[in-house]
Amino acid sequence: MSLYIKAQRVRYNLTLPLLSRSSPQPARRQPLFVIGSGRSGNTLLRRVLLASSQIHIPPETYVLGPLIEGWPRMALLPWKQRVWLFCAHFEKHNHFPTFCLDNLNDFARAAEQLQPQTLKALIDAFYMHLARTEGSAASRWGDKTPWNTYHLPALGAMFPQARYVWLTRDGRDVALSYVKAGLYDSLDEAAARWGDANRACHQFERWCPHMYRLRYEDLVTTPHESFAALFDWADLEFDAEMLERQPEAMGDVEQESHHAQVRQKISARSVGNWRDQLDPSRLSALPRGFKTQLQVLGYGD
Repeated sequence: MSLYIKAQRVRYNLTLPLLSRSSPQPARRQPLFVIGSGRSGNTLLRRVLLASSQIHIPPETYVLGPLIEGWPRMALLPWKQRVWLFCAHFEKHNHFPTFCLDNLNDFARAAEQLQPQTLKALIDAFYMHLARTEGSAASRWGDKTPWNTYHLPALGAMFPQARYVWLTRDGRDVALSYVKAGLYDSLDEAAARWGDANRACHQFERWCPHMYRLRYEDLVTTPHESFAALFDWADLEFDAEMLERQPEAMGDVEQESHHAQVRQKISARSVGNWRDQLDPSRLSALPRGFKTQLQVLGYGD
């Protein structure tokens, strides 16, 4: 068992009571987080959600989880300093250019007057600011950052009534996709990332009251049925035209080559590619934990 998973167990035990005391809230008022391993259809899901115009999901933020976890260390600072440090977390990350913004100065100046002066209110205001700068009139926001999967206890404690969509995909296809996209150098590293991410989601599922598990394979083979069911669960209106409609700009999709296929017509062309492209001996050499996780998620063939 990795040290990361052991740490996750401790964090879950600490944050569980926070969720159990939360009263139910309508889904349409809650943010929506897409979680799970990368290369699992996360950006495709974001594309269709954006096409609905009912929810705004910006490019991957990367720093939200660590920011929430580190926020208590800034408790003694004046609110103005905390606001500008909040913005600096996003601005100084090397993926900030995908937001197509020069800086967050306008947001920071406005947020100095925010009431209540809480991190949750600041996060809500930040995501709605991103929506308005993109020209979106959506009243609901979401986040599609696979890295958040490593910070689920913090997210769950901050947003106990948020909706969480866990995307799963055959780990063999995911590992292959990671390597082909140049995001990992080795199949072993990619397989470990997939396994850690899905184990974290599995732990989170045990106590998260609003989790929806969705298989990538279903998403691309039966898109109409899969998206319609997801939208219903998330309290969003579904229209089949959303499957074809393209948002004008998505930021990271235009700037990062590993998102190149996101705008293509939804199809099952990437399902089961590992069967022809990965040597059986190479697959058999992957860690036992990877094979176990495949079986847990129903990919044991």
